[in-house]
Amino acid sequence: MQNENVPYPFVVVGSLQTVSNATKTSINGQVILTIDCWGNSKMQLTISRMVDRIFHAAIGTIETTNYRFFGKVSAHEKQLLQDTSVPNTVLNRGLLTLRFEIM
Repeated sequence: MQNENVPYPFVVVGSLQTVSNATKTSINGQVILTIDCWGNSKMQLTISRMVDRIFHAAIGTIETTNYRFFGKVSAHEKQLLQDTSVPNTVLNRGLLTLRFEIM
C-alpha cells in the first residue's frame, strides 16, 4: 500500500480458506475469510463502524445460487489496530476473520 495512491478508507478482501468435510451427497465444512479495513489516522471511528457493519452482515444465513452458509457470532473475530508500517504514517486498521459453516 505504501506505493499505491488510493483514497481512504478502503477494504481489502484477504485470504480465503476452505476446510472441507464432504460426503457422497453433500459438501460440508467451513469457509474462513479475512477482511481488512484501512483508514488514515483520523478515521478510527469510520473504520470501527465499517468493521461492525461487515461483522453484523456476516451473522446468520447467507445464500448464493448453489450454496448456503451460516455465520455465528462466536465464530467471527474482529480487531482494531493502529499500523505504523509505513514510515511517518499512522493508519487505522480493522481486521476481521469470518468463519462460515457450509450448509
